Amino acid sequence: MSDQKRKKKKYETSLLNNKPLGYMMLIPASLMILLISCYPLINGILLSFQNYNLLKPKKQGFAGLANYIKAFSDSEFWGVLGFTFFYTICVVVMAYIVGMVLAMLLNRDIKGRGLFRALALVPWIIPPAVAAVNWSWLFNDQVGLLNTLLKQLPWVNKSILFVAEPQMARFTVIWTSAWKSFPFMMITLLAGLQAIPGELYEAAEIDGASFVHRFRYITIPQLSSVSTVCTTLMFIWTFNNLENIYLLTRGGPNQSTFVLSILTYYTAFMRSDIGYASAISTILLVVLVIVMMFYVRVVDKQAQEV
Repeated sequence: MSDQKRKKKKYETSLLNNKPLGYMMLIPASLMILLISCYPLINGILLSFQNYNLLKPKKQGFAGLANYIKAFSDSEFWGVLGFTFFYTICVVVMAYIVGMVLAMLLNRDIKGRGLFRALALVPWIIPPAVAAVNWSWLFNDQVGLLNTLLKQLPWVNKSILFVAEPQMARFTVIWTSAWKSFPFMMITLLAGLQAIPGELYEAAEIDGASFVHRFRYITIPQLSSVSTVCTTLMFIWTFNNLENIYLLTRGGPNQSTFVLSILTYYTAFMRSDIGYASAISTILLVVLVIVMMFYVRVVDKQAQEV
């Protein structure tokens, strides 16, 4: 080995063993993470204990637990919290079922499988704003494609108000959010299906197991860890999601499609009550952490029993 190569190797080794230098190189990235992630979180929690209303600058100050007491005694908050859970659970369940069905179909050796996989990812790829505009046109009660087709049926004599009637609007936002979310479930479950050894299915078929038994005793247990990850992530994303509903209904009609994220947005920027909005978002964070801890614990216990 030449002296030049020996010196180069010695220099590289000294860099690798130089721990202070490594820590110094981590400082810029760590500061950026603190500024972008940790500071807004801590500041939001601190603001939840403040009487911080932009319309009343002279009355700003420490409020203690007043914002939390206001939230827990507010019927609007409880109604929105209930719909948020209902909306999130419905979206996750629908997306999981559709994703599982498509994953099992696309896991088969069929012609054009790659094309079908790419097409199934389209809802996930489309920007939320573009998707909302298209759905708004489809659901329009005057010139929308869905109402135009439905009114051709003999038993439909008037337009269906997909986004103008409260109960129908709730169904509409759940459906559109599930449509937006199922590709993630599909691609995740498909990866899990491809990791299951084919010998398990072959042995089950030889033993005379039906499709239902193979799905129940092989597919579901083998996908338990993957299912836990994808449903947990989808629950968090959906629970915190704002744009899918806001771009389609703005939380209406008459606040019927309000979820906690939209209530927080309206409280902060429309009602200018930053302190109360921060309290709502902090409650959202705590509820989400508790639900996820309980859910993961239950699923892990079931997987151990299997």
